[in-house]
Amino acid sequence: MPLYFIKLTHAADQCPSANTKVRETVIKGMPEIPRLVEKLGMKFVTGPLALVTEHESFAVVEADRVEVVQEFLMLSGLMQWNVARVSPTKPLQDVLKEDLQRMPPPLY
Repeated sequence: MPLYFIKLTHAADQCPSANTKVRETVIKGMPEIPRLVEKLGMKFVTGPLALVTEHESFAVVEADRVEVVQEFLMLSGLMQWNVARVSPTKPLQDVLKEDLQRMPPPLY
């Protein structure tokens, strides 16, 4: 199943530590995350992990399609107070073994 890297970033004034409405939303919504992940057929591989002092968090998830990850971010409300970046990923050994062979010749 494809792997996706999710990076969430928010401004300090949107942090649950500083914003009452965001804090209430997080406390109410976070217990629903496992059920939503299961419903969408996603799986957390790593995380979610918070880089607390940097106002960022990240996770690596498995999902059939990127649209599933986007649906998760929307339904969970995470995109309401974060900038969400979703990037497809693959194991480095696969890139070195398979993809590097298919790339055009090096430029330099």
